[in-house]
Amino acid sequence: MRVDSELFQEMEHALRAGESGEAAIAALRLYTWDVPTVSLGKNQTPEVALAPRWETWRQDPTSDPDGPAAVVHRPTGGRAVWHEQELTYSVVFPLAHPAFGSRSPEDFFGAWLLDGARRAGIQGLSLERGSGSRDPLGLGAAPCFASTSRSELKWHDKKWVGSARRLGQTALLQHGAIRLGPAGDNLERWLTGTAPADDRPWDTLPTPEILARHLALALLDAIESA
Repeated sequence: MRVDSELFQEMEHALRAGESGEAAIAALRLYTWDVPTVSLGKNQTPEVALAPRWETWRQDPTSDPDGPAAVVHRPTGGRAVWHEQELTYSVVFPLAHPAFGSRSPEDFFGAWLLDGARRAGIQGLSLERGSGSRDPLGLGAAPCFASTSRSELKWHDKKWVGSARRLGQTALLQHGAIRLGPAGDNLERWLTGTAPADDRPWDTLPTPEILARHLALALLDAIESA
């Protein structure tokens, strides 16, 4: 995510200066995580977002076998995410990119994710605008996958992709966690001791490599057809 932030800053500075070189070209990164990691939104504090377990974990992460191996801050907003069994995407785009046209970036990226996932053979998908959220902690800081907002992708009627954004004056950075297994519920399980039942057919999903290839091709096609 440090690289994502650097790409965003480079694009923001280049566009503000009126440059049109490599730094001003839209970028896509797709990656996985070496160890289970919790990322917090740019404006979150661990003392609040991870309140039930934070102090104990901070003092000695190895003493908490149910906790993550690391906690980091994202350069984007949004809520806490447990990164494991997933493919993470990062897009850095000029705000004036012609791909957006008359639609919002939310709608463009939502349609791209839906197209790429369907190309990878994933069924049971829907693109919906969220209407509410659960707050299992009662702290006003529900984990990312306990809420749905913007044009977000659902799989078998449950949130499948959690996205967060950072807007500059001339560019945007958007992150998203695409779940490829049930481990994303570990955050709520760690913080509350329970997690929502989730019997979705995880074993039908493609590998991160296959999904990444289709997402990359789908984004190229979406840009070229804009």
